[in-house]
Amino acid sequence: MGAFVPPPEAPPGQEPIRTRRILRCEACWLPPSLCICDKLAPTSVRTQLVLLVHHLERFKSSNTGRLVARMIPETIVRVHGDPSREPAAPLPEGRVLLLFPDAEARVLSADLVEGGRAVLMVPDGTWGQARRISRRDPDAQKALPVKLPEGQTTRFGALRRSEREGTMSTMEAIAQALGILEGPEVEARMMQAFEAFLERTVYVRTNAARVAMENPRGGR
Repeated sequence: MGAFVPPPEAPPGQEPIRTRRILRCEACWLPPSLCICDKLAPTSVRTQLVLLVHHLERFKSSNTGRLVARMIPETIVRVHGDPSREPAAPLPEGRVLLLFPDAEARVLSADLVEGGRAVLMVPDGTWGQARRISRRDPDAQKALPVKLPEGQTTRFGALRRSEREGTMSTMEAIAQALGILEGPEVEARMMQAFEAFLERTVYVRTNAARVAMENPRGGR
């Protein structure tokens, strides 16, 4: 359990060339001058979140799963594809749901966990990586597949390209899922942080040289 802290340096080829020389906050992975950690105040929820993170996703500056784990400290993080990781601990009690829009997935609603606690498993990676993880994680295989209702909005395209239309970021998907399970206040807080992350990430990409001068890797 606990916050998902990315490694200080990504392997060659995993971090965009234009941003490799920029010092980054180890929590939100934005440059210190643009850090949003003050917007990631711990939030208490009834739902137990379980992030199923592809090991390469940890090195991407556009990853939003780390922000979720920072805002919701009780989040369980399972890294897939890293042979050095220890076996996953058993899940806590609750109705286990897998948030992934397969054809057979049911539309997520609070009625699915009425009177109990939801354990919401969410793959974190590209579409292909998320599909493979959802099929290989033993607990995900036994979970009830669920999807968000039709018509949900996304700004994922501003962060990265996707092989599938309508794909949304991990943080957007979780925020909207918690809005259904927990109410609009949690969703609003998470989306406020997401919007700040999106705005500043786009700024870094379009002003990389200036940001690198202000936040040089290795300090000033």
